[in-house]
This record gives sequence, structure tokens and C-alpha cells, in this order.
Amino acid sequence: MIGILLALQVSHWNNEIADRKLEKRYLSELILDLRTDSLVIARAKKSSDLQASAKSKLLGYYKEQKIKEDSLRYYFDQQWRNVPKFNPITTTLDEMKSTGNIGVIKNTAIRRKILETYNYYTTHINNIQERYLIQQDALGNLVQSTTPDIFISNFEYSGELDITSLLDNFEVKNRLLGNYASGFNAALDSLKTVNAKLITEIRLELERHKN
Repeated sequence: MIGILLALQVSHWNNEIADRKLEKRYLSELILDLRTDSLVIARAKKSSDLQASAKSKLLGYYKEQKIKEDSLRYYFDQQWRNVPKFNPITTTLDEMKSTGNIGVIKNTAIRRKILETYNYYTTHINNIQERYLIQQDALGNLVQSTTPDIFISNFEYSGELDITSLLDNFEVKNRLLGNYASGFNAALDSLKTVNAKLITEIRLELERHKN
């Protein structure tokens, strides 16, 4: 009987050691995935900052501020530049889920935070990002139907563009004001914060494993 109990105890210890090794691997790989995500978010934020800033300048035009036509063309041009899409790296999380090993993350708070973060990613992609892209497409289709041949290629203007007439078009104005550039920019800030917080918490958890 004692021998059986000892064998069970040794088996339990071995399983625990294997689980902790697997947990460390998952946490380390999650950090790599999240750091890659952070680079994508940073690139998107840089483009979004330009677009949101340009939109605020166009709002000044609609408030009858005097702005040079060359500047108006530049600000308007930024509204066409789609911010890079965010598609997170889910390799490690997918493996944890498919193998049923997500429970190997012993700290329930960390485990919950991981799932919450990736759920936040999904919400951002399916709601905020999708809504932004729909608005962008609608604006582009409207402008091109309103001003045929506005672009030669790759959003390069063809010839002279009567930017004030275009901006004063009622439909273009409404669609431009509703292109969600500012809201999307704020959403990317939140995405960046959520990503950074999880990286920090996982790193702290790995430090605890060393002690």
C-alpha cells in the first residue's frame, strides 16, 4: 500500500513538473505573440494619428477657418489612407485551446486576463475595425462616384482637383464627418493599453516562477 501511495505521489510530482514547464513555455510564447501584436498596433496607431489629425483640420474648414487648398488636399488625402488592419497572432492561444491545456496556466487571474484580452481583440476586429472599414469604403465609393477619374492610380490625384467643391458636397461632407477616424484612433489607444498590460502581467508571472 505504501509503495502504491509513493508511486502515485511520484507520478503527481512528475505531472506537476511537466505542467509547470508547459506553463512557462506557453507564457513565454504568449509574450512573443503579444509583442508582435504590439508592433502591428503601433504601426496602425501611427497611420491613424495622421488620419485623425487631418480630419480635425478638415473640421476646421467646415467651421469656416481659412486653410490653403494644398493643405486641404493633403488633409483630404489622409482620409483615403486605410489604417493597417489588426490581425492578432493567436498561435499559442489556439494550441492551448485545441489541446485542452489552457488550464495549465495555474494562476486563474492570469488565465482570465489572457482570455479577456483575446476576446477584446475579437470585439475590436468585428465591431470597431469592421465599422471603420465600412465607413472608409462608403466614403471612397461616394467620392469616386461624385468625382469620376479623381485618381490616376494608388490614390494619386489626376490633374486639378476642385477640393473646395468636393468638400462642400453635402453627401461627401456627411460621409467624411462620419468616417469614424477619431473614434477608431481612440480605440487603437485602448487596444495598445490592453496589449501592454497583459504583457506586463505575464512577465511578472514568469518572474514568480523563477522564485
